[in-house]
Amino acid sequence: MSSHPSSMISESDLKVLVAEFSKPRPEFEGKSYVTRRREWFDTPMQTIRPLLMKDSLSKLSEHEALKIYKEMSVGGPKLYPNTFVENGIDKIRLGLAYLLYGTEPLAERFYNFAGNPESDYRLNGVGRAFASTALFLLDHKGFAIWNGAVDGGLQSLGLLPTIPSGTDLGERYIAIMGAMKDLQKRCGFEDLSLADEFVELIFHGKLLLPLAPEPPTTPPHPDTPEPVGQEGEDTEQHLFMQYCLVKIGLMKGHDVWVAANDRNKSYQGNSLASLTLSELPHFAGPDVLNIAKMIDVIWFKKLSATPVCFFEIEHSTSVYSGLLRLNDVRIDYPVPKAVIVASPLRKNLFDRQIGRRTFVNSELSEVCQFLSYDDVKKLMQSSEVIKSLLF
Repeated sequence: MSSHPSSMISESDLKVLVAEFSKPRPEFEGKSYVTRRREWFDTPMQTIRPLLMKDSLSKLSEHEALKIYKEMSVGGPKLYPNTFVENGIDKIRLGLAYLLYGTEPLAERFYNFAGNPESDYRLNGVGRAFASTALFLLDHKGFAIWNGAVDGGLQSLGLLPTIPSGTDLGERYIAIMGAMKDLQKRCGFEDLSLADEFVELIFHGKLLLPLAPEPPTTPPHPDTPEPVGQEGEDTEQHLFMQYCLVKIGLMKGHDVWVAANDRNKSYQGNSLASLTLSELPHFAGPDVLNIAKMIDVIWFKKLSATPVCFFEIEHSTSVYSGLLRLNDVRIDYPVPKAVIVASPLRKNLFDRQIGRRTFVNSELSEVCQFLSYDDVKKLMQSSEVIKSLLF
């Protein structure tokens, strides 16, 4: 399913980095990064891991659940403690027990817990970082932490797996975990805790890669102006994509919202207003709703105010502007899934922009993916086939 890029770090360069990682450092009073990680690791292992044991989960209190949420800091910023608690202690117990001890394949459990907004085991307010950290604390030799810094560190090492578009969160975690285990073995680390610290230090620039020859071309900076309205694209492309996303959502059994300024539009005689909700469900406060009402398409669980997925179509506008709008919602509301839809020529632009620190820190990078126009057309066709078979 996945492969590593050809620019994988050499064994000799990796050996230099591991030596730097392991050496005593004067700024830490002679301790190494390895020693400091071990000292940090003792705290969650003593305070959080016992709460994740099967017997403890069955009687977990709300206070203990919030402690788990707040103290698992390796997963990145925890933005939504209130949202997490609002899941209710019964659902928190159920979700964690399913993730950690369920009998289904790991990829399925991970996706249902951290990525599938329609799953009974999905906990609002958490994502891949929380889920992978819980697994890691249960067994730090068998499971790896996964967050934006891990992705960035693996990418710097040339070890980030190439994963096909549309692969669900669980399968992506399996691929990342495989890369982390390979790295652990190559570096001779005792467990995945050290592998995690190693890649995160590389991402944050604390461990510097050896100097390499300049590449033939320099990748554009994220701030480089991007082309919009690609040559040869149909001027009706945005409206067609919007219509497709509305129809796909309806065929999946969702209620659908279309941007307030597009409600008066029609595609081949099909009025968007007649197909979609007349009012945006009040899923958040007024500031968030004022932003969300202008998002191109939002799917909601049927007859509820629970968003399933947010879509921004970037045809004649920049990918960055779409990400900012989604991010403005994400800062105050735990967006479960977001998608940028654009020409396939913009995939590299998306990859650069979603790696910005602001999107990593807000954790938008965890839940946002890219779909090309062709991807959406294929989804439309497959949804129509499924509907015809079932109905």
